[in-house]
Amino acid sequence: MAESVTPSLKREAGLFQVVAYGVGNIIGAGIYVLVGEAAGLAGGMIWLAFLIGAVIALLTGLSYAELSSMYPRAASEYVFLGRAYGNRLLAFLTEWTMLVTEMVAAAAVSVGFAGYLSNEFSVPELPTAAVLLVVVTLIAIGGVKDSLRLNTLLSLVAIGGLAIVVFAGIGKIGSVSYSVSPYGLSGIIGAAALVFFAYIGFDNMSNISEETREPEKTIPRGLMIAVGITTVLYILVGIATVSLASLEGLASSDAPLAYAVSAPLGPVAYDVLTVIALLTTFNTVLVLLIVSSRIIYGMARERALPSFLGRISKRTRTPMIASVIILAATLAFLPLGKVGIIAKVTSFGSLLTFALVNIALLHLRRVAPHLRRPFKAPVSIGWVSITALLGVISCMALLTQFDWLSITLGLVLPFSGLTLYLLMRRRNILQTDSAIHQQHENKAR
Repeated sequence: MAESVTPSLKREAGLFQVVAYGVGNIIGAGIYVLVGEAAGLAGGMIWLAFLIGAVIALLTGLSYAELSSMYPRAASEYVFLGRAYGNRLLAFLTEWTMLVTEMVAAAAVSVGFAGYLSNEFSVPELPTAAVLLVVVTLIAIGGVKDSLRLNTLLSLVAIGGLAIVVFAGIGKIGSVSYSVSPYGLSGIIGAAALVFFAYIGFDNMSNISEETREPEKTIPRGLMIAVGITTVLYILVGIATVSLASLEGLASSDAPLAYAVSAPLGPVAYDVLTVIALLTTFNTVLVLLIVSSRIIYGMARERALPSFLGRISKRTRTPMIASVIILAATLAFLPLGKVGIIAKVTSFGSLLTFALVNIALLHLRRVAPHLRRPFKAPVSIGWVSITALLGVISCMALLTQFDWLSITLGLVLPFSGLTLYLLMRRRNILQTDSAIHQQHENKAR
C-alpha cells in the first residue's frame, strides 16, 4: 500500500553527530587488526601508506560530498548513478555491491568481536557473534537518535584507544627509520591497498542524509572533517606502532595495537586496548547494520527493491523490515567471517564502486552543469573535476594490487545481484529505465 511508505525518516543528526558517525564508520576493526600486517609490508614508511590511503579517500570523498549535496538520499550510490545515466541495471549492481560488502563486513567484524571475547572468556565464537548481531539490530531499530548517541560515545572510546597508542609511542619516536620499507615501493603500495580498508566508511555518511538536518551542507562538511580527523590519527598511530614493536611481532599479532603498547605500559595496557577494540568492533557492527538497512530502504523508495522494504516504523521512525532482513542475511554470512580476506574483498568492491561514483560526477558535470550544487568539489578545468579524475585513476591503480582470489570474489559481488534484478524486472517490480529517466529529467527542469 502506498501509505505504508509515507512516513519519513526522522531528521535528528547535526554536524557533530554526523562527524562522530563518520569517524565511527571509519575507525573500526581495520585499524585495530590490519595495522600489524601493513607494518610488515611498509615498515617505517607505514605513515606513507596511510597517507596514500587518505588521499584516495579524500579524492573520492569530495565526489561523494558534491553528489550528496545534490541528491541527499539514502542508497546514495544507487541514486548517484541512476541520476547520472538513467540506467537502473548499472545503478542496481553498484549499490548491490556496496550492500553485500557491508553485510559481509558486519559478519566478519562480529566474528572478530567474538574472537577477542573468546580469548578472555572462552566463549563459542559463532553463537557469540550471532548474539551480538541480534543485540545491535535491536539497538538500531530502537531509533536513530539513541543509535547516534551510542555511536558518538563509542567513537570517542575508539579515538581514546588510538590516543593511548600515540602516547605510548612518543618516547620511542626516532628509534627506527621512517624512510625505509623492507619491500620498497611495492611494500608501501601493498600496505596502502590493505589499510585503505581502514578508511572505508566515509562513503556511508551520505546514506544518513534523510536523517540529517540541512543534509546538503552538513553531509559534505561532516565528511571532510571525519576524513581529516582519522587521517591524522592513523598516521600518528602508524608511526607510534612501528616505533614500539618489531615488524615481525606486529605482523604476526592478532591484536597488534595491544601488542605494541604492552611493552612500555605493561599487561594492563594490553587488557585496556583489548576492551577498547571490543567496543570499537561493536560500534563498527552497529554502523554497518544501520547503513545496510538504509541502503535497502533507499533502494525500495527508488523502486529498485519491493516497496514494502521501504516501510518505516511509525513509533521509532526506522526501517524495521529492512533491518530484520539485514540481520537474517548477515547471520547467514557468519561462517565466512575471516577478517583478512573479507578486508581485501570489501576494499576491492568499494574501490570499484568509488571509481564508478567518480565517473558519475564527471558525467553529470558534462551533461548537467545547470543542476544545483550546494557543495562543489574544488579544482576544475572546464567541466572536468580534477579531483574526481584523480579519484578514478587512483582507485583503478589500487585495484591492480589485489591477488586473484580477492579480484574474483570482488567481481562476484556486483553480478550476484543480476539474477535478482532480472527476476524483479520480469515481475514488473521495477520501472523501466526510460520511465525513471524521464521522471528525473522532469524534476531537473
